[in-house]
Amino acid sequence: MKEMQQQSARSRLIFVLIDGLRDDVAKSRLGFVEGLVDEGIAWRSQVQSVLPSLSRPCYASIFTGMTPMKHGITTNDNTQRLTHDNVFDLVAESGGTSAVAGYHWMSELFSRGPFDYLRDREQENNASGITYGRFYFEDAYPDSHVFVDAEKLRQSFDPDLLVIHPMGCDDAGHKNGASSKEYAAGAAKIDYLLSRFLPMWLMLGYQIVITADHGMDDFGVHGGTYDEVTKTPLYFVSQRDGMTLPGTIQQTEIAAWLCRLLGIKPVDSMTFSQNLQ
Repeated sequence: MKEMQQQSARSRLIFVLIDGLRDDVAKSRLGFVEGLVDEGIAWRSQVQSVLPSLSRPCYASIFTGMTPMKHGITTNDNTQRLTHDNVFDLVAESGGTSAVAGYHWMSELFSRGPFDYLRDREQENNASGITYGRFYFEDAYPDSHVFVDAEKLRQSFDPDLLVIHPMGCDDAGHKNGASSKEYAAGAAKIDYLLSRFLPMWLMLGYQIVITADHGMDDFGVHGGTYDEVTKTPLYFVSQRDGMTLPGTIQQTEIAAWLCRLLGIKPVDSMTFSQNLQ
C-alpha cells in the first residue's frame, strides 16, 4: 500500500490517441467511457483539429502546440523528425521518461526517421524524444495488440507519459466509411479495451486523456474543414476534484495542457485557454 501511495503521488499520465474517431461516433459508441462521464469520474469536451485534418500534421500539432504551417508538417509524406519543441523532448529534459505504443509515424516525428523496420520497431533508452517505443507499421495491426504493447511498456519501464495510439477506427473508416458497421465496431472495440485497462490505471493513480487526431466521413475521407472530420472527442479521467473543461478546445492547446498535467513547464509556443484546468 505504501508503494502504491508513493507511485500515485507522481504526476503520471496516459494519453490515448484514437486514430480517426470522430466526435459523434465516440459519443454514441463509447458506452463505458460515457458512463464514466455520467458518474462524474470523467469529463467530456471536444477538440477542433488543425487543418488539414490529416494524421501526421495532427500528430505534430498535438505534441508541439503549433499549427502545421508553423511546425512544417503539412502532409502525410514527411518522414523526418520534428526539430521543434514537443512534449516528449520536454519530458526528457525534465528528467522524466515517456513511452509510446503506436503507429510508426509517431516514431518518425518524435524519435528518428525515416522508419527502419528492424532498427526502430522496438526502442529503449532514447536520450531525447520518445524514451521507449513499440511501433507497428501495418494499418490493420490489431488495437488489442497496441493496448497490450502499451501495458507491457508501462509495467516494464513505469514512464511518466504513456501514449497509446491504435489505428483500427481509421483503418475501418478508410475501407468502409464512417457509417459502416465496421467503423462502429472499431469504436466499440476501443471502448471494450478501455473498460479492461482504464479501471486499473485509475486505481494506480494515473490521469487519463482520451482523444483522436481527426474524424472520418462516410466516403472514408478526411483532411477537409467540415465537422465530421475536424471534431474529435476529448475525455479526461482523473481522481482530481473540481475539474472543468470548456465546451471545445483547439488541438493546438493539448500540448500545453499535457505539460501542465505532467507538472512540467511548457515552452512559449505551447498555450492553452485559462478555462482548461
